[in-house]
Amino acid sequence: MAVKNSLSQTRTVALVIPARNEAPRLPHVLEIVTSNPTAIFDEIIVVNDCSADATAATTRQFRGVRLVSLDDGQPGKGRALQAGWRQSTADVIVTCDADLGSIQHEQLNSLVNALVNQQQLRLTKAAYGNHADSSGRVTELTAKPLLEVFFPDCADIQSPLSGEMAFYRTDVESLDLPQDYGVDIAILLDLAKRHGRSSIAEIPFGTKKHPHQPLSSLSIQSRQVIRAILERVERLHGGLEDAIRTPSISHLLKVSSALGNY
Repeated sequence: MAVKNSLSQTRTVALVIPARNEAPRLPHVLEIVTSNPTAIFDEIIVVNDCSADATAATTRQFRGVRLVSLDDGQPGKGRALQAGWRQSTADVIVTCDADLGSIQHEQLNSLVNALVNQQQLRLTKAAYGNHADSSGRVTELTAKPLLEVFFPDCADIQSPLSGEMAFYRTDVESLDLPQDYGVDIAILLDLAKRHGRSSIAEIPFGTKKHPHQPLSSLSIQSRQVIRAILERVERLHGGLEDAIRTPSISHLLKVSSALGNY
């Protein structure tokens, strides 16, 4: 299948879906991506991330879907994604969360088409219009405030933690990425640093629908996102203390502190 860009260059495409205990929800996503007559995926890879349910058996029910299993008891979204794209030789990698109840046929295609047809782009991400779901809470209360302080060039990104992305495999193979939920924001920040903010574009995906997660799970995700961001602050500025001394960051912290007094 593959896809051709505006210069008639052919790009092969792999879809990687990390899945941990997603047997009840995974079929919806797989039905969408395997039944799409205009799908551009040369490979569809589900990474069973140490699941304790029937995620693996569910995946095997779908013809043309490749199963990669991690069964060593060390789950992690970042680890699962990397295991998936390392099993592929495709030029373009698309990622999609396994619990996305709102996914539609053309949405993932649109990520790829934008990426390959706009030469300056190195990453396309889904942008969601709602902030009430579970990932939205971590986005609004954790990711966005830290981006505003430490990475203001990326502060305008609507859905920095969205798991639906498209990028070139050669871009991510050399990145030192987290093994956990920090992987999505790490990819964004690392590619922004390498290629500039203009290399990233968001594609509207409408309203996101997926299961609401308990506060305990979101707390874990928040810590992992914070760690990924602060690791990149240290790489960029040589340390967190040096970053805080940067005039623009110091000013923003003072403004935020003042606002917090109201």
